[in-house]
Amino acid sequence: MSESSLSTNPDFSTAENAAFFTPAHLERRRLAMEQAGPRDMDDLDPKLPAGHAYAIQKSARLTSDFRRLHRKNAMDITPQDVIDVLNSAGLKNWVLMGLHGYVGYMPDPRATQDVDVMIPYSSRARAKKAIAERWPELIVRELSQVTRFMDPADLDAEGHPKPVLDVMHPWSPFQELILKEYVHVDEQTQHRLPTLEAALASKYAAMISPHRDREKREYDVADFRRLARANRDRIRTDDLRRIAGLVWEGGADEVGRFIQIALSDEPFPI
Repeated sequence: MSESSLSTNPDFSTAENAAFFTPAHLERRRLAMEQAGPRDMDDLDPKLPAGHAYAIQKSARLTSDFRRLHRKNAMDITPQDVIDVLNSAGLKNWVLMGLHGYVGYMPDPRATQDVDVMIPYSSRARAKKAIAERWPELIVRELSQVTRFMDPADLDAEGHPKPVLDVMHPWSPFQELILKEYVHVDEQTQHRLPTLEAALASKYAAMISPHRDREKREYDVADFRRLARANRDRIRTDDLRRIAGLVWEGGADEVGRFIQIALSDEPFPI
């Protein structure tokens, strides 16, 4: 197929894909690539959790370095900056979410664009006021599930300001349960973090959400797999099932299957 036909007609139907990617085709491809590719490239990669204090420091530094080198006008708001604002405002019930919340459970920290923190709806106005007073330049967007703060000096390719801070609100019972019972305080940083089971359940919810772009869900899949593999002997199954059971009525059973899929290197049914 020519490049022009691919660019003008990029979509194939599900039926066409199913007819092409048959088990025989996939096995033939696997055997060919097994002979062609290196076998031990990943052997020396980290396998165990990095730990929150080290991981968040490295993640924040990577983001700050990127902004300093490539986004010189962008505001550099770190997780610690946000935590300091919340604490100064007297907010006690909050938890780091997104990458900064679970990066310590991963073996290899990475950077992220924004800081995510979840607070109860009852603290929404106070958190918004404290953040707006600390960074009055930020553009505020009120959405049903999040109060988003965007940097007018950091624009995407279409000229839209990028989010730098999301104040998440618990739109689901599973998130309410996380805030109530599945937050722990890291001894070194004093950051309030989701437990491992809460992080896995949150990733599971994102993976199966019909409202989330497939591109983002594929990132969620990779993160869920890394979390499960790096912490396979640390997962408290009963707690994970309890939280996931509030994602939807079949979540308690399905999340257990997802853990097994992650450990066995099989594709996820999403």
